[in-house]
Order: sequence, then structure tokens, then C-alpha cells
Amino acid sequence: MSKVRLEFLSWLANTFGIEGTSEEIILEAKIEGDNKVRDLLNQLASRYPRFEQIVFDTKTQKLTEGVNVFLNNHLLELMNGLETKLNDGDILTLVPPIEGG
Repeated sequence: MSKVRLEFLSWLANTFGIEGTSEEIILEAKIEGDNKVRDLLNQLASRYPRFEQIVFDTKTQKLTEGVNVFLNNHLLELMNGLETKLNDGDILTLVPPIEGG
């Protein structure tokens, strides 16, 4: 069984049931076989209901506008999107969108 590391800042902590932190948070998620990013996001949404509201809408199978996703420091949108294959040791980073100029 392979593992993917999830990294996110405290703005998403309560989404994962974590309270009272102001630092970067790291979780590990288990993946099996030919999992893609979409599979992992569906798994997280079923385990953490707020994740579906804030990060990934399971009905539309799309990321919300409230998050950007990086896989191994590469913007997921510039790769194969949600169909990008996950490998053991990959790092999935969730960050809020950056706006302004």
C-alpha cells in the first residue's frame, strides 16, 4: 500500500477535524493501485464532510474555487488535472488562491 502526503496551512485545519493550530499541517493518506488525484479527493470528501464543501464537490467532481492544488510542487491544472496518477511518496499541497496585483 502506498502513501501520499497532504500538506495544507491552518486555514483548512477544521476541515480535517484539527483545531487550534497556526502552522502548516501534514497528513498521510493511503492509496491503492492506480489511484488518481480524483480518487483521493473523493476518499477525503467521504471521510471529512467539510472537505466536500470547501475543497472538492463530489457531485460535480470538481475542485471549488477556494483552493489550488499542487502535486510535488507542480500546479495540478498544468498536469493531467484530477486524472493525474498518484505514486507512493507524492506530496499533495492545498493552498488558498492568491489574488491581487
